[in-house]
Amino acid sequence: MNSEKTGINELNGEDTSYDHVLKYTGVFGGVQVLAMLVSMLRNKLAAMWLSKAGMGFYMIYSNIASLVSSTSNAGIPFSAVKNISELYESNDSQKINEYIIAVRSWSLWTAFFGALLCVLVAPFISFFSFDGDWGYTLEVALLAPMIFATAITNGEISILKGTRKLKCVAVVTTVSALFTLVSVLPFFYFFDFRGVIPALVANAVVIMFVHLHYSLRIYPWRVKLLSAEVLRKGVGMIKLGIPYVVASIINALTALAIPAILFSLGGVEDVGSYKVGYGLMVVYAGIVFVAVESDYFPRLSAVKDNLARMNYAINQQIDICVLFIAPLLIFMMLAMPFIIRILFTQEYLVVVGMAIMSAFYMFFRAIMLPIAYTSLAKGDTVVYLIMEIAYDAFSLALIALGYYWGGITGTGVALSVASLLDVIMISVCYSRRYGFRYFPSTVRLSLVQGFLLLAALALCLQGCAWVKYICGLLVLLVSISYSFNTLRKKTNIIDDFKKRLLKKFVRK
Repeated sequence: MNSEKTGINELNGEDTSYDHVLKYTGVFGGVQVLAMLVSMLRNKLAAMWLSKAGMGFYMIYSNIASLVSSTSNAGIPFSAVKNISELYESNDSQKINEYIIAVRSWSLWTAFFGALLCVLVAPFISFFSFDGDWGYTLEVALLAPMIFATAITNGEISILKGTRKLKCVAVVTTVSALFTLVSVLPFFYFFDFRGVIPALVANAVVIMFVHLHYSLRIYPWRVKLLSAEVLRKGVGMIKLGIPYVVASIINALTALAIPAILFSLGGVEDVGSYKVGYGLMVVYAGIVFVAVESDYFPRLSAVKDNLARMNYAINQQIDICVLFIAPLLIFMMLAMPFIIRILFTQEYLVVVGMAIMSAFYMFFRAIMLPIAYTSLAKGDTVVYLIMEIAYDAFSLALIALGYYWGGITGTGVALSVASLLDVIMISVCYSRRYGFRYFPSTVRLSLVQGFLLLAALALCLQGCAWVKYICGLLVLLVSISYSFNTLRKKTNIIDDFKKRLLKKFVRK
């Protein structure tokens, strides 16, 4: 049997076939599609009820909360998944339960610390985020309950991912998306931009209770806040997570600096436009990457010490990501004007150019992300930190230059260029440090889909509408056909589908 179909099951005793990867990419992708539809409805209503300034404030406050959460979480969302996953492989239920107590205890400590930190640094964040204005100090401090709830949620989701409760993760994600819609929109409707902070806090608290509802049914709540043994276990988590925390802080600062730069050079409306464009092409297309963290990272951690298995897992994940995301990006590029009219309002058509030009950001990210997880799987967080600092530095500079020379559209170009540089940097570094190598088949399919994406971009930039849509549709069909035929060769998906149809037919 084809080794690409069977994977290397005989070597590691677990399902690493393309069928397994495709299954969980489909599961989490489907869940994310539902979450995306809910998000689309939320954004549509938000665009109707909030001004562009309100959307800008929404982005700024969200980034502030991310910054404080990243600063105060001690790396638990990363280190807990890795450590619990390794314990799960040993099938030692007692050690798993003891470690879960440690995770929850430290999550609670970081929740208190994060809320306090938010209040203490609120004046400085207000000054930095709003162009030297101290007047938003109270609004920033009111985000403290959101920080607390997020810390608890991160601990619970880490437990579910580490113990491979992937179906439960999918259910929790779905339910959280639905409750998000209910908890956020009333604040937008009744209070306009003044409801942004209450909406963010209410959403975080609701999501926390949803996660607790499901996780506590599997692992009942137990914490030991003052236990010396629990504190020692937490020290190990923190040592592993400190570089990850620093990287997250830098990421969050970069995310906070981008709207601050746009706010300073342009205004809060440009911040809102950037948020919409970024969300359209980056967040929505990111459904392909949902399974990477939930399924791929634990699998990669399990094979990190074997070079052949590691390279197989990385190239396998790149294949799936590229084959899924390329047709999606081509479709979104062609349909972007219609998508914006459906999801937002006419005034947001100015972000069409930015969204289209950022398509290659997502394409290169599909190649980069599976490779980037290698340092995390190996616990080599210092290398991960260096890579993140380098990327954040040149991406921030490129986005500032892109906006200066080309406005909002220029930021889309900057995102794509930054992502290309990131792929090159990580590929070279990880090749030398870990022995990573691209498979020829992975390079080939990436070049084919990349060329088709480039053709779609050229069609979107030329002025004739009928050429764009007729030729663009042909490019889209070629991309879909190539992805389908490649997956058919690498997986048993077609045979399984035929067998299921045959069983149903025979029963009838």
